[in-house]
Amino acid sequence: MIRQLDIKPGSLVMVTADVTRLALIGRRKEVGFDIDHFIDCLQQCLGKGGTLVIPSFNFNLKNNDLFLPLKSLPITGALAVAALKRPEFLRTKNPLHSFLVWGEHAEALASLNNRSSFSADSPFAFMKQNQAKMLLIDTSISAAFTFVHHVEEMEKVSYRKFRKLMINVEEIDRETGRRGDWETGRREVLLYAKRPGWTMDLSGLEKLLLEKQVAKKMIINKVPFTLVDLHAAYPVIKDDINRNKAKNLARFSPELYLREKAKSILAAIGIHTLADKISHDPGLL
Repeated sequence: MIRQLDIKPGSLVMVTADVTRLALIGRRKEVGFDIDHFIDCLQQCLGKGGTLVIPSFNFNLKNNDLFLPLKSLPITGALAVAALKRPEFLRTKNPLHSFLVWGEHAEALASLNNRSSFSADSPFAFMKQNQAKMLLIDTSISAAFTFVHHVEEMEKVSYRKFRKLMINVEEIDRETGRRGDWETGRREVLLYAKRPGWTMDLSGLEKLLLEKQVAKKMIINKVPFTLVDLHAAYPVIKDDINRNKAKNLARFSPELYLREKAKSILAAIGIHTLADKISHDPGLL
C-alpha cells in the first residue's frame, strides 16, 4: 500500500494515521497487521536520506502537569505509541506538540527548542522549509491537518490568542533509567488557542487544496490516503486568512460562545462538566 503512494526515497514525510481499518482488513484477509512492520515499511520507502515524522501530541496537558518525554504516551493514536517504544526514534522538545522523528533530519528536529507549538522555530516551520509532505491515512485534512495552526500563528489571526502553561518536564524514564536530551524542570510553553465562540471547519480548505492539486487523495484497498505538499499548502492557507477572512478555516458561533463562557464561569468556582474532564482539546481545534 505504501509503495503505491507518490513518496520518493529521501523525502521528509509526516504521517498521521488511524490504523484501525488497516488492522481489520489484515484480520479479514487472515494476514494480520503488525504496526511495527508498518513503520518498517515507511522507513524502507523513505530510505537513506529520508525522514519520518509522527505526531506524538499531548495537548491535553494542563497547567503544572508532569510530562515524561520517554514515557508519556501520545494521545495521537497507536502509530505514535508504537514509535515511542522504538529506540531509533527521537522526540522533539515541545511538551504539548512533540513529534517522534527518525532519519536524516531527526537530530535537527529534536534539537529545536520552540516555546510555542506552532512558531517560526517549530518542527512545523522546519517541515515547511524542507519541502515536507504530510500523509494522512484513513483520516482527513478536515480532521487532522494541524499544519494549519502554524500558518495561523505566523499570520497572527485575530480569532486566536496566546495561552501560557507551566509544564513540569522530567527527562529520565523512571523505569529504565534512560535519559533523553531534554532539560529537566519547570517549563513555560505557549499555545495559540482559540478565542471563545470560534471553532475550526477545514472542509473548505480541504476542497481548495485538492482543487489546486496541493493535496492528492487516493483509495487503496478501500482505505483513503491523502498526501499534502506542506510548502505549497502554506500560501493557499495564508491567502485564505488575508483575503478571505479565514472563511475556509474557522467560523464564529454565538451559541458556542455562550456555552464556553458559561463553562469558564463554572470552572472558576470549581464546577467541571464531564466533557471538560475528558476533553483532549484545551481550546485549540
